[in-house]
Amino acid sequence: MALIGEADDDEIPQLSTGALDALKEFYGERDSRQRQFEDLKAQAEDDYDGSPLTMEAFTEDWNASQFWYSDATATALAEQLLEGASNDSCIAVVSAPSVFIQLKNIVNSGRYPARPQMHLLEYDERFAVFKKEFVLYDFEHPMRLPAELKGKFDRIICDPPFLSADCQTKAALTVRWLSKSWASPADARELQSARNLNPTGLRLIVCTGERMEPLITKLYGKAGTRTTSFNPEHSKGLSNEFRCYANFECREIPSMKLFESEKTLAFLDIGPLSFGHALVIPKYHGAKLTDIPDDQLSEVLHVTKKIATAVGAENYNILQNNGRAAHQEVDH
Repeated sequence: MALIGEADDDEIPQLSTGALDALKEFYGERDSRQRQFEDLKAQAEDDYDGSPLTMEAFTEDWNASQFWYSDATATALAEQLLEGASNDSCIAVVSAPSVFIQLKNIVNSGRYPARPQMHLLEYDERFAVFKKEFVLYDFEHPMRLPAELKGKFDRIICDPPFLSADCQTKAALTVRWLSKSWASPADARELQSARNLNPTGLRLIVCTGERMEPLITKLYGKAGTRTTSFNPEHSKGLSNEFRCYANFECREIPSMKLFESEKTLAFLDIGPLSFGHALVIPKYHGAKLTDIPDDQLSEVLHVTKKIATAVGAENYNILQNNGRAAHQEVDH
């Protein structure tokens, strides 16, 4: 007779071989990520050696609404924040750590000559391994931040963690508090022209769900933000339709295309100064006019004339800027 509480070995639940293998794989991946994280922490403590960083050490927490961008998306967004940046530029990354990782990779690669200041504002304290570049951020307290960050940044990307009006509005308060200016690059150029001032516009990117578009337009409209056709992709997919909003024009985050040929591309400016404001560019890459072969410029004036005729413009300007002193923002 067995005593109460005893059980036959046959009655003890047993995991199948497949379940055991899956469990071993799970713990193996967990331990691997932990080692990666510890290595990254050690690098930060010993001064970063410049080797490429990845998001693999930081597992997503879906309960905290963490969905990392794919490397391609994070890199494209990081490049737009770095375009035209100088050593005096300050970049704030609000709740988008995968973009911050790619910013560090690109800057350390030497692809861009400038080394702007960069800060990651993030709730997840694992990113504190980046020491002085990390700022603990909770959207519930949008302005509970170090005082020295107020009005500091001329380049900002924000990806609010939740698709709610409350979260989006509070994140917008944070962006406004951080911004050096609330004028788009186009508005800054207009102000510079009218008052003979240096343009200091905000370069802003906001990534969030498609259904937030009306609210985003309301919250960031005065900064010149518009919906782009760039679709951010996440490394593990996302059921919600995501959109990218920006207040400047670039090749990776395009606006409405007007004309395209083998040599030439024309599209509407994302922050138009007037009706029909368009950009007409050669596809051949050159930072300045003198860097582009004559045959690659052969269609530019012809296309410009066609657009001016199509919009019925009787009075118009044709501008072509070369170099920072001439207010060139994109090196193309």
